[in-house]
Amino acid sequence: MSIRTQLSISLSLIVLLAASAMAQETFRLEYKFQKGKTYRYNAVSAGSMIQEMMGKEMKMANGSNITTRMVVENTLPDGNIVMVASADSARISSKSQMMDTTMVLGNIIGKKTRIVMSKLGTVLSREIIDSVKSEAMFGGGTQRGMVSVTRLPGKEVKVGEVWTDVLIDTIESMGGKIYRRSNLEFTLTGKEDRSGHHCLKIGYTGTLADTGKMAMGGMELYLEGNGKIKGTMYFDPKLGLTVYDEMTSDTEETMAVTGQQNMTIPMSQSMKTTRVLLGD
Repeated sequence: MSIRTQLSISLSLIVLLAASAMAQETFRLEYKFQKGKTYRYNAVSAGSMIQEMMGKEMKMANGSNITTRMVVENTLPDGNIVMVASADSARISSKSQMMDTTMVLGNIIGKKTRIVMSKLGTVLSREIIDSVKSEAMFGGGTQRGMVSVTRLPGKEVKVGEVWTDVLIDTIESMGGKIYRRSNLEFTLTGKEDRSGHHCLKIGYTGTLADTGKMAMGGMELYLEGNGKIKGTMYFDPKLGLTVYDEMTSDTEETMAVTGQQNMTIPMSQSMKTTRVLLGD
């Protein structure tokens, strides 16, 4: 056997052994926010929506850019985390045939919400410290959604392992509420460096179902819809933090309007959201 052949076989064995070792390595994923520390995340969303109203099609581009500050007040003996969240900056934009506008949501800047969260990311309670005056359809709902964390599996996982989660959330909008059910499947796909961190790479897919009732100008609006999401999350297991999360969503919804006018408005929306841990 030639030296070249022996070397080739040796390298192949090293690769197989390394792959096998990584496949057998297990990880317990937990959030490790530290008492007294401040964490900041920037979330940027951009997307498009097509809706049909009274026989006319309208196309719209929407976007948002929100930076959230999370100050950890306490870490409890059971692992629960107490933090106070507020927005450092918040801006939304909308562009269509009828308007092109950018709005700074000054009403939520610095307004605080206290959140108690488990080390796996389950939000146990929310307490509004500074109430927010609504601005159009934005206000309490935006404040409530400032802290967005992915729930982690309550077990050790290894590369290639799959786990599922079901989330039920309430979104305040236009004087009403939208109820969202998300069915998610996660896969630990491997290790990858991201933003200067040694991370675990987690891919996820899922389905969404929305139902809700809102009100505007004396009319009642009923919403129903379904959608799909897909994303990739980079989690630093040593720090116990998500450092980068990128998600795309596609939804098909129908809004039924009753009151002064009766109509049905079908809507299609695509959105991409990127959430990044900011440095000091």
